Amino acid sequence: MARPPKLRKDIAELIGEFERAGWRVVYPKSGYVKVLCPCGDHKRWIHKTPSDPNYCKNALQWLYRQPCYRERQGR
Repeated sequence: MARPPKLRKDIAELIGEFERAGWRVVYPKSGYVKVLCPCGDHKRWIHKTPSDPNYCKNALQWLYRQPCYRERQGR
């Protein structure tokens, strides 16, 4: 399914970071977006309208801690 036309700017940037890291993004018809890692061992649901002001920051930190992300980045 294609990217929904209306996503909050911070959520769209968050999803873009997952895409640039090589993660597959699935847009079901719900309030969440599913991101799947390239190795197939990790996944996360991204809420389209989170209420936590630190939601995107926490999700990015979670991404950066994943071993498959660090391997692809050469860290």
